[in-house]
Amino acid sequence: MKKIAILSGDKRQTFACDVLKERGFDAYIKNNMDFHDDDFILCGTPFLKNGAYINCDYHSAFPAETFLGLLQKNQVVFAGSVSEKMRSLADKMRLQLYDLLDDPILVWKNAYLTAEALLGKIITETDFSLRNSKVLILGFGRCGMNIASLLKGFDAEISIYDHTAKNLARAASFGYRIAEYGKLHLLLPDCQLLINTVPQKILNLNHYEKINRNCVLYDVSSAPYGLEKENAYRNDLSLHTCPGLPGKYTPQAAGEFIAGTIISYIERMR
Repeated sequence: MKKIAILSGDKRQTFACDVLKERGFDAYIKNNMDFHDDDFILCGTPFLKNGAYINCDYHSAFPAETFLGLLQKNQVVFAGSVSEKMRSLADKMRLQLYDLLDDPILVWKNAYLTAEALLGKIITETDFSLRNSKVLILGFGRCGMNIASLLKGFDAEISIYDHTAKNLARAASFGYRIAEYGKLHLLLPDCQLLINTVPQKILNLNHYEKINRNCVLYDVSSAPYGLEKENAYRNDLSLHTCPGLPGKYTPQAAGEFIAGTIISYIERMR
């Protein structure tokens, strides 16, 4: 039976290992860098920390290039959020590096877990009720859609900004108020929650100056993020940057989803 080595990291790795073993796979938690007898290797999500080192808990700074150099051409590596640089390097080395977040089903499930975790944070970290609260969500992709859906269940007043007409039309079809970029400043003085899902800057300095000082800002996008700490702090705004929520707040479900994606991949290859 083919072996699946799982790099020790956060709880998602442990739960993924449990599911794989329950499904009959020879999976185990790896605590060294000897992959000679392994067929599949599950790395962390994200794949790298600090942009250069393998994301695992038993090496604080193990270079990713060194890691890839230890692998053999017939091995398959699973990881999340693989950079273009790492993809290119793996291709040159003729290694199979599979980005879990290329799987649309897993991405959608992770988006829901992100929304669920964010909702928990909002409830515990703010003083106001979500009912009738005024919420502006930047971005109406998978995360934005799931966040809006959960907040709608609390009767929040939701406005959506997205740079694409397609996503704005979709938001309108769900009954949300849509915001044009040139009119964002009109919503900000009354906004109680501002949630960014886009990993790029949308708001300018003028926008930050218009935001209600009692508004709470959450950024659930990935690095380099979309909300700027400097501008938020300069205007005395409360900003919470929240990357990787599924791994922190719902690791069991996230690990199960990762395991399911790996199983689907292996079954397709048989």
